[in-house]
Amino acid sequence: MLKRESVLKDQGIQVYNGIEFEELSHVPKINLRGQSDNKDFMSSSGTILDILLPTEPNISNATVNAKVIWLGPNEWLVEINNENKFKEIFSKLQSTLNPQNTAVTDLTENRTIIKVSGHNLYTLLAKFMVIDLDTVLQKETAVAQTLFIKVPILLVRNHKYSEKPSIDIHTNRSHAQYIYKILVDGSHNLDF
Repeated sequence: MLKRESVLKDQGIQVYNGIEFEELSHVPKINLRGQSDNKDFMSSSGTILDILLPTEPNISNATVNAKVIWLGPNEWLVEINNENKFKEIFSKLQSTLNPQNTAVTDLTENRTIIKVSGHNLYTLLAKFMVIDLDTVLQKETAVAQTLFIKVPILLVRNHKYSEKPSIDIHTNRSHAQYIYKILVDGSHNLDF
């Protein structure tokens, strides 16, 4: 059996100039596709996940057990917080949903998540992206699909208005080291 390895070698939380970095490796993830106007699909998915699929663009819904992230009108990313629960949910989605109208794909090992937090987080990220993070990530449940330099990423806001900024950066495993090194390097010359 192959050994699961984290991209950043399970370094734990690293802090550079007030910015915290942590890889959330092996978080169970499902790519779910179906038509949002199909009541059976939406109802069955919501029942299995115990959460409604968001239909508003660039929003996530979360419970204690799962987070569902809108990626498009017919596509969602589902994060499950418990690996045993993941197997059960994945199996139920595959067996319950109509395979001719839906797709259920395990993305657990395809992508990794770099959690970045700190009071100057938006200043750091603005060095490498052209979107206005204050506007795009204004809502507490906001997500954004954008480019980090030339690498496609998904940003998921994790903080409430009164908390220190915290964002999950979803990226392909092959790009994670690159993004991490650039962010760490960029954190060294943040202006306070």
